[in-house]
Amino acid sequence: MGAHRNVHKAEYRIGVDVGGTNIAVGIVDDHYRIVTKTSVPTRDAAAPEEMVEAIMSTCRQLMQQARVSGDEIVSIGIGVPGTANQETGAVEYANNLGFTDVPFMPMIRTAFGEPLRGVIHFDNDANAAAIGEYLAGNYREKSFIMVTIGTGIGGGIIYNGRIVRGVNYAAGEFGHMSINVEDGVTCNCGRRGCWENYASAAALIRQAREAMTNATDRSGALWKLSGGAPDKIDGRLFFEAVREEDPLALKVLEKFVGYLAEGITNLVNIFQPEVIVLSGGITRAGDLFLPALKEKVLANVYSRDSAVNTKIRIADAIPDAGDVGIIGAAVMDRGEA
Repeated sequence: MGAHRNVHKAEYRIGVDVGGTNIAVGIVDDHYRIVTKTSVPTRDAAAPEEMVEAIMSTCRQLMQQARVSGDEIVSIGIGVPGTANQETGAVEYANNLGFTDVPFMPMIRTAFGEPLRGVIHFDNDANAAAIGEYLAGNYREKSFIMVTIGTGIGGGIIYNGRIVRGVNYAAGEFGHMSINVEDGVTCNCGRRGCWENYASAAALIRQAREAMTNATDRSGALWKLSGGAPDKIDGRLFFEAVREEDPLALKVLEKFVGYLAEGITNLVNIFQPEVIVLSGGITRAGDLFLPALKEKVLANVYSRDSAVNTKIRIADAIPDAGDVGIIGAAVMDRGEA
């Protein structure tokens, strides 16, 4: 009789990254690799009931495409912007979704039913991204901060291997520290001058479009790449114009980096972490702004004369910056970083 062989059963995790612009969903293997992924516009699933249905149907669609059965799914992790109460399962507040005290996890578990109901987890999206980058990158730093730059700005704080969630699970909302209280832009959270209204990816695109609209010289790369239509400018076209050294794009970027540096300087002054890692789609163009950002932060932090200062780097443990949220959500079941 031949010897028995232990056959390793395939195990997969599903990660759902709910953003202000898109809901990204992916199936992830146990090597932090995405097997398949897709996304749907958040605006098409804006109401809580619509979002739950979109998440459930998209997960099942991907499982069918990848030929992954329910008993091969170890966990489903959902990262949501805003306050994700781990005790009640409610999204207590998410300004970029318009959610207030939504019983999100009870709704999700009801929608999925058995047997997947018991393996579903959720957390703040930036917390999930921080866990994913920290685990996949095998970081050794004991104090680690992730800043996620997208429609808004989120944050995840890891200290001694544990996510800092705060007394009410609302820690890390870096995007809502004000950098201009008196006459700043009004934020949909109710405050003025919130950092994310100046230094998010959405803010950068808005600033580029406004600069184009107000420009008298319309001969540069921004105009050529957009076909003369400011509303066609997105992050990809903007940074393409920067690479072509378009004067208007360079001016917008310089101001944007100043805003980004202002918030990061505040984080360094408050936490003095060993490393701050930046994540989000615009970090694909990090080579165009990271050196200037580091210079501005170091010139202004309180600890600028210290022998050791916070390292600032782009998230790179996961090759595609757009996948950090998916993978982070998928592995949140592994507990603390």
